Amino acid sequence: MRSISSFILTLLSVAFLATPAMVYAECQDGPYDLYVNNSKVGTFVDAGTSPDGLPQLNISASVKAGDKLQFCNASCNEFFFPQTIERGGDVDGGGNFTISSNQATCNVAGCYNFWWKKSFGNDKLYIGTDGNCGGSQGGGGQGGGGVDPINPGKDYATAVPAQCTDVMLQAFYWKSNSDSKYGTSTWAKLQNQASEISQYFQLVWLPPSCLANDDMGYLPKQYPNQNSKMGMKAGLMNLISALHNGGTRVLADVVINHAANSSTWNDFVAQDFGSYGKFSPQSSWITSNDEAKDKGYSVGSNADDGQESNRNYGAARDWDHKNTNVQAMCRAYLKFLKGEIGYDGYRFDYCGGYHVSHINDYVSAAKPYISVMEYWNGDANVLKNRIDDASKNTMTFDFASFYTAYQQGIASNNYSKLVKPGLRGKGYEKYAVNFIDNHDTFNRADINNSDCGNSKDGYSSLNNKELIMQCNAYMLSMPGIPCVFWPHWYTYKSDIKAMITARRNAGIHSESAVSETSGSGYYEATVTGKYGKVILYLGSSASKSAPAGYKQAVKGSKYAMYYTGTMPTTDIEKVENKTLSLPLNTNEPMFNIMGQQVDQTYKGIVIQNGNKYLLQ
Repeated sequence: MRSISSFILTLLSVAFLATPAMVYAECQDGPYDLYVNNSKVGTFVDAGTSPDGLPQLNISASVKAGDKLQFCNASCNEFFFPQTIERGGDVDGGGNFTISSNQATCNVAGCYNFWWKKSFGNDKLYIGTDGNCGGSQGGGGQGGGGVDPINPGKDYATAVPAQCTDVMLQAFYWKSNSDSKYGTSTWAKLQNQASEISQYFQLVWLPPSCLANDDMGYLPKQYPNQNSKMGMKAGLMNLISALHNGGTRVLADVVINHAANSSTWNDFVAQDFGSYGKFSPQSSWITSNDEAKDKGYSVGSNADDGQESNRNYGAARDWDHKNTNVQAMCRAYLKFLKGEIGYDGYRFDYCGGYHVSHINDYVSAAKPYISVMEYWNGDANVLKNRIDDASKNTMTFDFASFYTAYQQGIASNNYSKLVKPGLRGKGYEKYAVNFIDNHDTFNRADINNSDCGNSKDGYSSLNNKELIMQCNAYMLSMPGIPCVFWPHWYTYKSDIKAMITARRNAGIHSESAVSETSGSGYYEATVTGKYGKVILYLGSSASKSAPAGYKQAVKGSKYAMYYTGTMPTTDIEKVENKTLSLPLNTNEPMFNIMGQQVDQTYKGIVIQNGNKYLLQ
């Protein structure tokens, strides 16, 4: 369950400062107040118990650069300030505040939330942004009385969430570690945007994070070495922590079909996962039909068991997944990513290169929140069969819809292709992760073939907004889990935000029912969610007005998206902060942060239509 505090603030990440506390709150009588520049600005409220079992207090305040912050008890006989800033709060590694013996100096103006964890001799402070200064303070505490909304390390019985309302962001594109055309997406750059990302996305897919022989990480060399061209291990873990604090889970890109050799065609570096296992890969771990054999090097005895004709990966050595040592190494790697680094799920790369039954084996061992495989095949029947081969314990990117709905459909003005495409046409929408473009299909300068969007996919250029918005409106209205591509998000953020807000308010999920029709030049659909419905008009239908009782999300010359419904606050993971403009819509329900419906006489934070307000 998501903590109440997550409705009030988005926590950002900070470094750990290990200076012994000079003054301890246990020596003073409460209650306790926060002073800014020697003036009292408020009183700490009881915020229950922190995730590590400590009693905690909470207060929020708006402060300016240069302001001096101090704590004091009710009688204010001595000022003090905790000397330990806990990792997980205060953006940019602690640079927002400078701590001295009995006060903190603000270096970056903002609205901050202070979670004071009381421990005799070792008080700790967790600082995050609030966005509701002057409103209700407290509200469950950092971690919500010990309840972690993400709960890293939790084991799940299946890696396919049921009726999942999550929206995914692919937070990179090819060479996005160095290219700045759509915003460089290194760990540090992404962490700076973690708060905004978490308002709209419940899942973020990151590129491979281990040491590799290429910029993007798809030629992995040493799995446990989590230093990559995107950033160092510490930066990666800070990013994951920041996303977790905002209520967003993170997917690791797992490349276990192949690995780069060390110095010759058939040698490898050691793979030391600590308590999860230590491995020294041998040439016998390579498939018998690998290119190394053609070069005269020794390899293993088992042929590649991949189910696609292009199962051999020529740029690196193919692991033999029939080899029990390889299997043990892969299980250890997944457990390491989840238990040590903090990932919540996996995206499996190049799954045509090894039998997908191995994915079920590895996922069953690691027990992640979610698993999705890249099985690049445009035949929906093949994708359905591969899901079955993996014991229905993983989702897959729906390449059948990628080709049918987007390339042959919207991009070709053939709206009939939008009716039950891909896995949805097979009744397997629950297992589909839908996408419009990805790092491979989008304008890769290093390849140019019929699978990629360099020449044939009009929406890959980003120049045709109407086309891109049609694709995103369709994807964000349909069942399955939608995966928004970073350049689309970067370029058309306000439109995509509105679409996600509509989807979330209606409660569209991975198994939502669709009523649809198409004709010459148009497509119409009504999709039923947990709390309401989404109506989508594409092509010539876009000129239609909003049906009675529906709110407009987005509208263009060839697309229109309308919705009904409001997320109950018990399900709100991300809500926007809005400046209160009274009166609120009296025809729409509103809820307090406990999920209870209230009226306009209520004082405090309320949520209505996916927006958060403060009633005073």
